[in-house]
Amino acid sequence: MLRGTIFLPLAVMAVTGADVRAADLPLDAPAQVEPVSYVQICDQYGAGYFVLPGTDTCLRVSGRVRADVQFMNFGSAPSNWSERDENDVRFRARGYVYLDAFTETEFGLLRAYSETTFTSDSDTVRDADTSSDTVVELETAYIQWGGLTVGRTQSFFDFFTGATYGSVARNLSDDKVWVAAYTGSLGGPLSFSIAAEDISERVNGTFDAVTTSDGAGGNRWPAGVVALRAAQSWGSAQVSAAVQEARPLSAAAQSEVGLAFGAGVLFNLPMLAEGDALALQVQYAEAALSYIGATDVFDSYYDGTRTRKTTGWAVSGGFTHYFTPTIRADFDASYADVDTPRGAPDQDYRRYALDMDVAWTPVQGLEFGVDVGYANKNPDNEKVSEEASAILRAQRTF
Repeated sequence: MLRGTIFLPLAVMAVTGADVRAADLPLDAPAQVEPVSYVQICDQYGAGYFVLPGTDTCLRVSGRVRADVQFMNFGSAPSNWSERDENDVRFRARGYVYLDAFTETEFGLLRAYSETTFTSDSDTVRDADTSSDTVVELETAYIQWGGLTVGRTQSFFDFFTGATYGSVARNLSDDKVWVAAYTGSLGGPLSFSIAAEDISERVNGTFDAVTTSDGAGGNRWPAGVVALRAAQSWGSAQVSAAVQEARPLSAAAQSEVGLAFGAGVLFNLPMLAEGDALALQVQYAEAALSYIGATDVFDSYYDGTRTRKTTGWAVSGGFTHYFTPTIRADFDASYADVDTPRGAPDQDYRRYALDMDVAWTPVQGLEFGVDVGYANKNPDNEKVSEEASAILRAQRTF
């Protein structure tokens, strides 16, 4: 009896409360409100894409944050370590923003992609005051529609651009340029590309012996690039060619035609470990030395009578091996031979570069790594110069 007396008022209060709450509802309120889906996923283009509300466009927003510490060029003199006013340790923080949008149209798939970087470096010279400066660069921005590509992207000439962090430069072609290109299928694994590419970041200039200065003229037309590719489960291969003008500033000097050729192959090696791969390539250039990664020499030389070409070739490659699904090692190597015209200010030289990194991915999207590189340049009639550098990196991709 005592127990019933205690719980009866509570039961009455519960019923009364329910009646009050019911009375607060509108008479025409639905029995159940269906949830509203504000984000629709579209996974036909990969993970992370969603439909922009009110459109038929699938968008992925992603990014990366990278922190580096680099011990720069501690090789034998001449090097940074022999320059007392230079800082030999550089710190870098870099942020990436990636935007990737796909839309199905009646004329084919439409894609727009952009990559923007925000970079802050510590001072490279002791008394400089640039540590607070942040450099914003639009690394890549292009539109693809059917086989058409327009905008800024990797040169269609390039194939293997390195596997490591890159403590030292390797002699290979690796440039982002402004392009207008068409890519088509030849059936099966074969495809081709024809591109017109801006050369402002490709030319190394012409040395004018009359004025003893860099006598490169402005460009008059873009470079022409053609490439033939094959891609299957075993890997991929490419042959490519480029033609561009080497134009001296002096009106008395005749322009020359710069040429470049490249061939490369990449093998997937899952029999060693998932993700393993080996790449090999060879590239040749005349009056277009950036296509072999030789940016430290003039493309041509005007001796007051005629313009003569610098020529060179390079062989390079890389290997990636996963010791475990979370630990990998990358290795790059290159060798270049450059032949300058007689009387030019630059010497003929041979250069080789070796670079290796080891990276650990403890959780998806997070990477810690160390990279060590060495390069040796042997010019004719000059002292051999050496480069050595190391990078410590932490990186979060999301």
